[in-house]
Amino acid sequence: MKQLLSHLRSIGTPSLYRKNSSLFFQGEIPRYAIVILDGVVKAYTISPEGDETIVNLFTKGTVLPTAWANNHSPTALFNYDAVNDVRVVKVKRKDFNDAIESDPEFQREYLDFTIQSQASLLLRVTGLCQSRATEKICYTLYYLLFRHGIERANGNYEIDLKITQSMLASLIGQTRESTAKNLKLLKDAGVVDYTSSTYTVNKPKLEAYLGEDSFRNLDI
Repeated sequence: MKQLLSHLRSIGTPSLYRKNSSLFFQGEIPRYAIVILDGVVKAYTISPEGDETIVNLFTKGTVLPTAWANNHSPTALFNYDAVNDVRVVKVKRKDFNDAIESDPEFQREYLDFTIQSQASLLLRVTGLCQSRATEKICYTLYYLLFRHGIERANGNYEIDLKITQSMLASLIGQTRESTAKNLKLLKDAGVVDYTSSTYTVNKPKLEAYLGEDSFRNLDI
């Protein structure tokens, strides 16, 4: 969304959210939309028992809260927190919508971004539907690769979102212990490697592990 982002930066107000700070609370009526320029934001819910469930992760180019910014919800549907330091531009909702409606190129860029986001979420939903923990992790890694991966050499994609194993466990609805155990199995199989909070996924080996030939021509 190069051209749209450039325009929004010219009409918005730059701001910085420090790690773990809140962007929006669930049910809040926002005063402006936030456009991410750098960093990672997590959307999550909290159960009555106080358990956190991560709904999605957002990076550069995302406009939040998405449903509110696009006039489909009167409030923020989730809690939004900064995973690390996040640079943003704050834009009035009317200014954002006026920009989208004013330029066909802005519309095309935003539509392409939205379609890719929707496709990646279908991979995430597929992962949540799996019965085996390893397959849940594999589809979640594919979702992260498809949406946030940076292609390196030999079919490897780097996912540098500062994701801890606890966050990954929350994404797939498993315990941290189970997630760590199954990540080790996938690492031994050459599907994924990780150091600290950066994951490197081998796309061909991931597809072979899942047995999903239909994924091979996906445009990442």
